[in-house]
Amino acid sequence: MSQVHAFIVGQAQQSYHDAEFVDHPLILMQQIANQALREAHIEPEQLDAIACVDPFSWTYADLGKTVAKELGCRADILDMWLPAGGTTPQDLLHKISAAMAANEIDVALIVGAEAMRTRRKASRAGEQLAWPPRDKSVSPTRGQKPFSSDWEAKHGLRLPIQSFPIHENAIRHAHGRSAEEQIQVAAELLHKNALVAADNQHAWFQDAPSVELIGTVTEENRLIAYPYTKRMNAIMDVDQAAAIVVVSQRVVDQLADRSKAAAILGGAGAEEIWNPIERRSLAACKAMEVAFASALNASGIAAEDIDAFDFYSCFPSPIQMALDALNVPVQDPRSFSLTGGLAYAGGPGNNYVMHALATAVAQLRAKPEQTLMVTGVGMANTKHTATLLAGGVYLPEKATGKTEYRVETGDTPLPVTERADGPAAIASYTIEYDRGGQPTNVIYLLDLADGARAIANARDAVTAASELLVADPIGASGQLEWDAAADRQYFALGR
Repeated sequence: MSQVHAFIVGQAQQSYHDAEFVDHPLILMQQIANQALREAHIEPEQLDAIACVDPFSWTYADLGKTVAKELGCRADILDMWLPAGGTTPQDLLHKISAAMAANEIDVALIVGAEAMRTRRKASRAGEQLAWPPRDKSVSPTRGQKPFSSDWEAKHGLRLPIQSFPIHENAIRHAHGRSAEEQIQVAAELLHKNALVAADNQHAWFQDAPSVELIGTVTEENRLIAYPYTKRMNAIMDVDQAAAIVVVSQRVVDQLADRSKAAAILGGAGAEEIWNPIERRSLAACKAMEVAFASALNASGIAAEDIDAFDFYSCFPSPIQMALDALNVPVQDPRSFSLTGGLAYAGGPGNNYVMHALATAVAQLRAKPEQTLMVTGVGMANTKHTATLLAGGVYLPEKATGKTEYRVETGDTPLPVTERADGPAAIASYTIEYDRGGQPTNVIYLLDLADGARAIANARDAVTAASELLVADPIGASGQLEWDAAADRQYFALGR
C-alpha cells in the first residue's frame, strides 16, 4: 500500500506579458502566494512553513519572514531556505515533504518570482524604478561554492552559456554524430518544447519556431557559444511568478475533493563533482542517474510508466543527458516539457521549476490518472533533482513518498593540472562569439597522459575556430602551454 506523505493542493503562476513594468519581486511573490492560497482554500495563518526562492533581479534581507508577514502568517512560522540554483524549488519541496513525513509540519507554501525584464528594460531606458533599496549584502547563492573554480573562471568558464555547450559537444562525440546531426537533434528537442509553449498561456514565447529557425545561424539567431544559437538558450529577461501549496497526508485526508491534489510519489537530489573540469564524463551525468533512480525507486514506478516529463531545459544538453540517464530515445513520443522549457516558457532565474510544478498540478487535475516526472538542474550542470507526481486518487501501490535532499553519487574528482606544458588531447570545447558573429574565445577541457584534466584557451580564437569546425576535434592531440605572463594555459592542435 502506498505511503505518500505530501500533496500539492494549490498552485498559481503568472507571466506579465502586457505590463510595461511590474512591481519588484517581493510584491510579485506576495500576490502569487495569495492566489495559490486561495486556490487551495488555505488561510495564511494555517501555514506552518514558508519557503522563498531568492530572485536574481533584486535582493532582500529576511525575504521569507517579510513575505510571511505581508501575507498575514503566524509570527512563529518556519522560514525554510536553500541556496539558489535551478533545483531550489524542488529541493525545498523535498525538504518540506520529508518534514511532513516526520510529522514536523502540515501546511507549507513555496513561492518565487523574477522581474528581470522590467529591471533591464528600465535600465536601458534610463528610468528609475520605484522599488525599495536593494540589500547588496545578500547573495542568492550564499552558502555554496562559486559556479566554477577560479582557474576555470580565468579561462572564461564562469557561466552556463559556456559550460553547457561543452557538454553538447561531448554528447555529439559520444553518440558519433556529425556537427550537422547534433545541431539537428538539439533543434528538434527544443522545437518539441516550443510546440508545448505555443499552447501554454503562461509561456513567454508562443511563436513555436521551426527546427530550421532554431538551428540555423542568422542575424536574429546568432551564435552565442558553439554550437548554441540564441534560440537554444534559456531566456532570463522575463517577469514571472509562481507558487505552490503543500500539505501533509493528515491535511489532505480532510479534503472533500482529493482529486484536485497532486501526490508527491517520491523525489531526490544529487550533485555532480562541483567543478566541471574535474568530471570524468562530460557527455553523461552521474548525479542525474543517481537522482532519477532514487526518485523512481521511491515512487515505485519505472521510466516507461511515466506519461510525460518536464526535463529542465536551460539548454539542449541537459535534456539529452536526462534521456540517456533514463535510457529513453530522443525520438520518444512522450512530452519532454510540460511548459515549453526555459527557452520558450521562460527562464525566471531559479524559479522555473516552480512553474513546471504548478503546470504539473493543473495537468493532473485534468488527467489524474497520469504519472509525471519533473526534473531540475542547477549551476554548471552540477545540482540535479527529480520529483514524481500523480493524481491524488491514483497512487501507485509501491509509492513510498520518500524524498531526499541529496543522495551520494560515490563519484570522485579527476586531478587537475595547472600551469603545465606538454601534450594533451581535447576532452571537449566551446567557441564563444561576439554579436557580429566573430569568435572571441575558445575554451578547451583537455585530457593529459597521466589521467589529469586541464583547461586552456586558444591564442587566436578565429584561427582555432576554423580548425575546430572542420571535423569533430574531440580526442585530437595538441600542445598545452602555460603562459606565465598571462597566468593562463593555451592549447594548439597538432599540425
